[in-house]
Amino acid sequence: MRLPKKFLSWITEFIFLLLCVLMCCIVSGEHPHVQLHALIPSHFHWSQSFQRVLVSKLMSYRRDSRYRGVFRAINLHTNVTFLKKDDPKEILNSFCDYVFPYNTTAIIHVNNPLSFRRRTAASHYVLEIASYFGIPVISWDPEYPGSLHTMQEDRTLQIAPTIQHQTEAMLKLLIRYNWTDFAIVTTEVAGYQDFIASIRSAVKQTHNSPEFTADGKRPFRFKILKEITLRNKPNQTQAEAQLSQLFESDARVILLHSNTLESKNIMDYARNLGLTTGDYVWILTQTALQTSRYASRSYHLGMLGITFAHQKDAMETAIKAAVTVWVTGIRDMVNQRMLTKVDLHPKINCQDGGRMYWDDGEIMYNYMKNITVTRPPVMSFNKTGVLKFTELRIVNLQVRGQGRKWIEVGKWTKNELEMQDITWPGGATSPPVGKPDRPFVRIATLKEEPYVMYGEPNEDGKCQLGAVRCDIFNRDEKKRKLSNHTVEKCCNGLSIDLLIDLSEQLDFDYHLFEVDDGQWGAINSVTGEWNGLIKALTDQKADMVITSLKITPERNSAVDFSVPFLETGITIIVSIREGAISPTAFLEPFDVASWVFIILINIHAVAVGLYFFERYTPTITVHNDRAGARGTDHKFSLFRSFWLIWAMLFSAAVSTDTPRGVSSRFLANLWALFALVFLASYTANLAAFMITKEEYYDLSGIQDWRLKNPQAMKPPFKYATIPNGSTETNIKNNHKDIYNYMRKFNLPTVDEGIKALKKQDIHAFIYDATVLEYYAGKDEECRLITVGKSWYAMTGYGVAFPKGSHWIDKVNTVLLDLQEGGEMERLQKFWLAGACQKKEKTGVSSHTLGILNFTSAFILLAGGMVLGAILLMLEHCYFRFGRKSLKKWDTCGCCTLVSLSMGKSLTFEASVIEAINLHRRTKCTDPVCENTAVEDKT
Repeated sequence: MRLPKKFLSWITEFIFLLLCVLMCCIVSGEHPHVQLHALIPSHFHWSQSFQRVLVSKLMSYRRDSRYRGVFRAINLHTNVTFLKKDDPKEILNSFCDYVFPYNTTAIIHVNNPLSFRRRTAASHYVLEIASYFGIPVISWDPEYPGSLHTMQEDRTLQIAPTIQHQTEAMLKLLIRYNWTDFAIVTTEVAGYQDFIASIRSAVKQTHNSPEFTADGKRPFRFKILKEITLRNKPNQTQAEAQLSQLFESDARVILLHSNTLESKNIMDYARNLGLTTGDYVWILTQTALQTSRYASRSYHLGMLGITFAHQKDAMETAIKAAVTVWVTGIRDMVNQRMLTKVDLHPKINCQDGGRMYWDDGEIMYNYMKNITVTRPPVMSFNKTGVLKFTELRIVNLQVRGQGRKWIEVGKWTKNELEMQDITWPGGATSPPVGKPDRPFVRIATLKEEPYVMYGEPNEDGKCQLGAVRCDIFNRDEKKRKLSNHTVEKCCNGLSIDLLIDLSEQLDFDYHLFEVDDGQWGAINSVTGEWNGLIKALTDQKADMVITSLKITPERNSAVDFSVPFLETGITIIVSIREGAISPTAFLEPFDVASWVFIILINIHAVAVGLYFFERYTPTITVHNDRAGARGTDHKFSLFRSFWLIWAMLFSAAVSTDTPRGVSSRFLANLWALFALVFLASYTANLAAFMITKEEYYDLSGIQDWRLKNPQAMKPPFKYATIPNGSTETNIKNNHKDIYNYMRKFNLPTVDEGIKALKKQDIHAFIYDATVLEYYAGKDEECRLITVGKSWYAMTGYGVAFPKGSHWIDKVNTVLLDLQEGGEMERLQKFWLAGACQKKEKTGVSSHTLGILNFTSAFILLAGGMVLGAILLMLEHCYFRFGRKSLKKWDTCGCCTLVSLSMGKSLTFEASVIEAINLHRRTKCTDPVCENTAVEDKT
């Protein structure tokens, strides 16, 4: 049957509608709906434009054929919320009502403190909520620090130039104009701590670089001279007091981070202090620059600033860039078929029962962070979610028409700096040097090896490498001037190397001269005046003293010292005298007690014991009886026992009688073992004493009895030091008797003291420990040695200044840097090390052996004697009780295999001999007995 045409049409339409419904169901089941939500502060003129840009940018991707597969797989939507009040309640409601319910997978957040009112707290609140729920944020926030310390768990991508970018551009500007030293001035504006931390990190990296680059040049190293943070909105007086510290730091390049109003006030204060002249360069961050058309009179011509586009167009570009990041990240997820593995429905809500954290938000964040956009605007992110490259503008305050404007003079992009003509402070045609004029410093010194040593210039009149020119007085051996005119020489040494480092790092020129009277500096007890180096400072004839000047309480009351650059103290040096081999050297391996114990006790005790064991052993009785039957006899007297002991002790090849008893043989063997140990110890230790001894006065220290009572020695003990020095002052204040005796032997220089010591004109010389250790180490014959248990009156060497000198803090900073970097340790090893090894004190290399060293051998010998006595008793028990029973048991002579003596004691022959001997002992000696016996035979 043929169906009506109208009915067929109705069936076709029904099937088509059914297929459409099925397709919609399928599409709705496979295509998740996700949203990109923007949170932007409300603006009367810009809000609609921002919304239009957001929608139009997403629509452009819908029309792009390259993204058609993305929109087929997933439904992408955008939405925007304009924050009017911008308070926590409004922000939280926006999340609950517009962000969470619509599957928001990323948030666009715009914070522009240059175009909107200050909203630092609101910006942080938005980021904290998003981080708490795990939703990624694409942020355009110039206040974002962007440092490496930023927590990656925040899931924030930053598409605006950060504070770190600005600091990098600033430092690049410093490198371009060779400004190594600078100061930092900040207020408590948002991000000021990140600003300081970022600069510190960059400065530290320059100091961690190698000493030289691949082409042999020294790398560029920054130095922060001063950091000033104006806290709690200080008034003019307080602010100027803090800014005046820039004078003391010698900073000429100043980096300023604050807001606009604060920067205006700061520049007014700086002008009052004279910090805006042509010698000073101020570089401002974006937040410190004015946004008005013309600059305020507070800002002086030639200032530099770091800025970037921040007006409406810049924020619209940022919104477009955020959409690009979001769509590109989702495209990569679609291409890698991640939609089935990732839950793009956060399902977060503000009601009970919802999830409180989107775990898969980490995957979404990583895909967006790993994108690379090659078309403008070019974008790629580092591991913390900050743009790797951005563009910053360098602006310069110049005169334009009737006013002054911030004019763009350069760009910083991709770590490259491009600069144009600049108006410099004070109308200069070239950039300032960034440092104060090189100051001139008068430095007094005094010779003291190895700290300051004098040498002659080369033939061309120049000093060798590591030496500097110095004006020196010609003096005789007693340090008396030969003329009032100085001669030019070359000074080198540890203190001179330190001076060179100070001059390079503090950038000063200097005149190095020897102090007029050649004294170190001591106070006259009568006049109360100082002499030497200290007088040069107090009379303002020198700005600094650099040599081996010890820090003492007396000197510290007259001048100021730096931190100690080297520790020292007071020690004593003596000369080593050659001696002869001691006539008793062969007895010195053992002490007296050991010799007495070995010779008078051990030998006699063992000899008597050996004789006793041999005399009363039952074995010998049998042998003697048997020998008597054959006409011989075994006799072992006490003298023979001594002969055997001495022969065994010295291993002499002489004829001796051998013991036959078990206990005596055992004791003899133990004595042989003892003799072996004795001879080995004696021979090994004898070589250490059969040498020529080096003799010297082993003083224990400043309290040694020879220093306290020198007349007790014959001839009297003589010692000395250098007058008018810290060593003499210390002894004078603490050891009057030593000082009064010593002063008549004092010598003008250390060299004179060492000569007198070697000639035995004096027996000891007392002075600075490091200097004497140096002389002992470099002595050609190695005939000098420092003595004493430890250094006395520990102190240190320091750089001295007149009271209140502005150089103290600067020098201290350099000294601490040198110590931390290991430079001072290197100088100490280079200058103070000597070829002579330090002599060991008496009694350390060759010890006499005492009784305690032989305790084990003595115990062995005593134990052997006790055990021998036990064996002797066991022998008697055997012959009295055990032999009869053993004889009955041993019918085949098996005991003979174990011991011949035991076997013989059991045989018949032995019994016969024993009976004969018994008969002889009981035989009647009367002749009547003989006649009776004959008559009986007949």
